[in-house]
Amino acid sequence: MTCEEARPLLDAHVDRELDPVTDRAVSEHVEGCENCAREVESIRALKSVLRSGAQDLRAPAALQSRIENAIGSQRPGDRSGEQRSRFLSRGASIAIPWAIAALLLLVLIPVAFRSNDGDFMPREVVAAHVRSTQVDHLTDVSSSDRHTVKPWFTGKLDFSPPVVDYQAQGFKLVGGRVDYLDDRAVAALVYQHGPHSINVFIWPTNNTEQTPAMSVRSGYNLDHFSHAGMQYWIVSDTSAGEIQKLAALLRG
Repeated sequence: MTCEEARPLLDAHVDRELDPVTDRAVSEHVEGCENCAREVESIRALKSVLRSGAQDLRAPAALQSRIENAIGSQRPGDRSGEQRSRFLSRGASIAIPWAIAALLLLVLIPVAFRSNDGDFMPREVVAAHVRSTQVDHLTDVSSSDRHTVKPWFTGKLDFSPPVVDYQAQGFKLVGGRVDYLDDRAVAALVYQHGPHSINVFIWPTNNTEQTPAMSVRSGYNLDHFSHAGMQYWIVSDTSAGEIQKLAALLRG
């Protein structure tokens, strides 16, 4: 099962509404696909937020009164005043939870999808790295010549990324591509270090100079820093020491 086939079924999978054969196929796909697994986590988090936030909610008396006043006086043939009041009260008690649920969708979805804001970007960076290796799409332009790679980004991004080949230092530039992180298109430079592919994601930032900060996510080493108006994320399954060497070259 592919991602395109699985994604429309993820909601029903979470709600256990699929037939056993289809549900098993979706489960097997989710186990092996980090992107779809992340979507399942987000769906479950959102459903949990809605369930906990929209239970046993009733309209406040002041709001109920405003609803009744807005509807206006009873027209001929309508229910009696007492019946109308009872009807409105019942309707408001049903409508208000749905209104609050809608508000939760607008306000809390970012929280559900970014349940741990400090962990969100490392997860996205690793997912982009894994995705590029799984679908054999490391580069859109394949070259070790910076004068070929750098001009290729022109017109595809709203900035010009710095592109340098560090083959002499053991990090060969093999090309680049456009990826999508932090709600925007970013440059992805790909370096080869021995048998390891290294993704370097770059995009503009207003942050001041930020020294490298190493972290580990799902077995991958990451380094993150800001330099010369650009934000950098380096990710690979090579050693932390080698990533730090490349970070020092990029900052040099």
